[in-house]
Amino acid sequence: MNHAAHFRAYDQVVLLAAAKLPLADLFEEAQQVLRRALPRDSSCWHAMDPSTLIETRYSAEKMRAPTAEIAEIAYLHDDYNSFSSLFKAPRHAGILSEATGGDLTKSSRYVALLEPVGMTGELRTAFVVDGVPWGCVSFFRQGDFTPEERDFANVIAPLLGLSFRAAGVHARAAGPGADLWPGVLVFDRDRRVESHTPSTARWLEEFGFEGSVTADRLPYEVVSIVERVRLTGQEATARMLGESGQWIQVHAAPATAATAWDQRVAVVLQAAAVPSIAPLISAAYGLTPRERELTELVLQGNDTREIAGRLHLSPHTVQSHLKSIFAKVGVRSRRELVGRISAQGK
Repeated sequence: MNHAAHFRAYDQVVLLAAAKLPLADLFEEAQQVLRRALPRDSSCWHAMDPSTLIETRYSAEKMRAPTAEIAEIAYLHDDYNSFSSLFKAPRHAGILSEATGGDLTKSSRYVALLEPVGMTGELRTAFVVDGVPWGCVSFFRQGDFTPEERDFANVIAPLLGLSFRAAGVHARAAGPGADLWPGVLVFDRDRRVESHTPSTARWLEEFGFEGSVTADRLPYEVVSIVERVRLTGQEATARMLGESGQWIQVHAAPATAATAWDQRVAVVLQAAAVPSIAPLISAAYGLTPRERELTELVLQGNDTREIAGRLHLSPHTVQSHLKSIFAKVGVRSRRELVGRISAQGK
């Protein structure tokens, strides 16, 4: 047990939450800050769309980039310490050996992914702020993790959640793909790209992809949502922050054949519209739920009297909320507020 390392790391995570770093820098800094407090052989970090619980960006530390098969086993399969269960649990961190009662072979994730590479320790943590998930991480090592390390991970989880939530302030005015036609891909039942539109390659560049759409492994951000559709048979949508700083909407759905769905999946990538990402931007600036609700009404063009009526508030209270919103976003008027949020969307 290293209490000193935990105290130092906690203070650094507090500073990290206040720094409001872009995602790429946040991944790197978080890994460095926790290097001594949570020793591991590797880790995999994910940002997340809080509405759909779909992983939107990732950073793999000392391990290969995740694949579609890993998405199916590690993130979408109903297994011990699934992230969906950790998001809802009273404690948002869990050790796999504890969850399985010491029998790791009960976990399909362990059998398929960890045991083959000699890893016996897995510690998972979900980054939840006020009941809303913003990201998650899996730590791996050859020896097991301790209850003290689990408790420390649980303590810093909401601080990391604040960091991941705040990364949205770095969204910028519609990026290079703003006027680009949506990209469309169709995956066959074997997870191969069956067809795609010419603009698809440009959209994939937002996730660091520079290869051939049909021949090379596609970004995890895309294949993970494809796996979600394959496993559930339902449409799925996620809002993702691209490398240019532009918000991108990725929508996937079963591509129905003439008779029935045959595991083919269609994916559409396009610039996210302001209404869809305004809640993420408002949250990134640290607005309260009431302030976010009021901001949405401002974006819809409602004046003070209309907002007061819809929210059952006095005009004075509305003005007080607006003053707080302006201070947090760094603007001085409604026009500037609308301009700031609209500039970070389509």
